[in-house]
Amino acid sequence: MKPGYPEAVTPAVLAAELLAGLRAQLPPDVKLAGFEVAIGELVDVDVAALVRELRAGAGVVDVQVKRVAALYRCLDCGAEYPPEESPCPVCGSARAELVSGDELTITRAWAAPG
Repeated sequence: MKPGYPEAVTPAVLAAELLAGLRAQLPPDVKLAGFEVAIGELVDVDVAALVRELRAGAGVVDVQVKRVAALYRCLDCGAEYPPEESPCPVCGSARAELVSGDELTITRAWAAPG
């Protein structure tokens, strides 16, 4: 599950939180036509269930999912690499930070014409 969320968070709760954040950024008169959600590969969520909840909660059909691969950055040499290549394939260091893969966010949205 995304860091900061308890293990028991359901797709319905995640969808509600994502949509609340999106709605807070939109003018009240904008009718949402669709949006894209980025889901990192390290996020432990049923993607199909989350998409169903997002569609139901937003009242839109066009929900696009962009999966984001996990990627580490070596804190010693700066090389970026996937977790399965740990330790760093360039310098051998085990010191790394997560660059991507834990995302769960709406990355873009579009309004209905008119």
